[in-house]
Amino acid sequence: MVIVTGGAGFIGSSLIWKLNQKGHDNIIVVDRLGESQKWKNLAKRSVRDIIHKDRFLDWLQNRPKNHGIEAIFHMGACSTTTERNVDYLVENNFHYSMRLWEYCAKAKIPFIYASSAATYGSMESGFSDDVKIIPGLRPINPYGFSKQLFDEWVLNQKSTPPFWAGLKFFNVYGPQEYHKAGQLSVVCSAYSQISDSKKLRLFKSERSAIAHGQQARDFVYVKDVVDVLYHLFQVQTVGVSGIYNLGSGKARTFEDLGRAVFKSMNIKPSIEWIELPEALKNQYQYFTQADLTLLRQKTGYKAKMTMLEDGVDDYVQNYLSKADPFL
Repeated sequence: MVIVTGGAGFIGSSLIWKLNQKGHDNIIVVDRLGESQKWKNLAKRSVRDIIHKDRFLDWLQNRPKNHGIEAIFHMGACSTTTERNVDYLVENNFHYSMRLWEYCAKAKIPFIYASSAATYGSMESGFSDDVKIIPGLRPINPYGFSKQLFDEWVLNQKSTPPFWAGLKFFNVYGPQEYHKAGQLSVVCSAYSQISDSKKLRLFKSERSAIAHGQQARDFVYVKDVVDVLYHLFQVQTVGVSGIYNLGSGKARTFEDLGRAVFKSMNIKPSIEWIELPEALKNQYQYFTQADLTLLRQKTGYKAKMTMLEDGVDDYVQNYLSKADPFL
């Protein structure tokens, strides 16, 4: 049995797609569906059960000693970077994760969890995932703060699961993100804008040394993300446990991304530069790029990451432009 928290969400449901591809269907989904559209992410998946997030910890504690759980993938969290209720973020992203870790350590269950590149804060160079620098990171939004709290807590634990890994996700895009509204990837948002108006609006640069559209991020395709997660599920070696960056390893500009979407849609590029919202000015990063050295050397992950143009092509042509855009 494999458990995926946040299993109806973007990365969680994509991971279940990967697990199904590999022959795993004894999967427990943990999530809070409510009246959202997240259920659609599971409509084509093979799972054993869906457990409400608020009942899951009790469900775990009431299981027999011979638990039969192969691993817990903890992808569930409030991932809204603009969330301002810090009490909620600490309870949901930090304390809940602590309790899952403690259960896995006691029951000897491998534990793989979602951290975030938001922990790097305003850093715009380096992005090393050397654990020595983690205590010195200073996130610039409450979401990143909640993830940083857990990463630091994890590194101070003497009692650990038999195998564990934290993944600092960079800018993930791809199928299954459609329920995320204001948190959609730039690729998905760009496709919608271009479909409606044949134009794309991107933020101006407020730095004289950086031209409009030359702000750069590490955009990583969700299929690569779940490939790494599945690789770690297979490895499960004590010496491989750790916190790792998970991005493409190569920063690309927003203009590159926009032009890739236009090309995939066979539409002539037309970009309009708009002002950066006041609320984002103090937390806007002009450059991110994952250092994947540790991931590759320590875990043995060898596969190449998908180039931005290739990922955009696959996403636009095989999903966004289809009547059924789901994995």
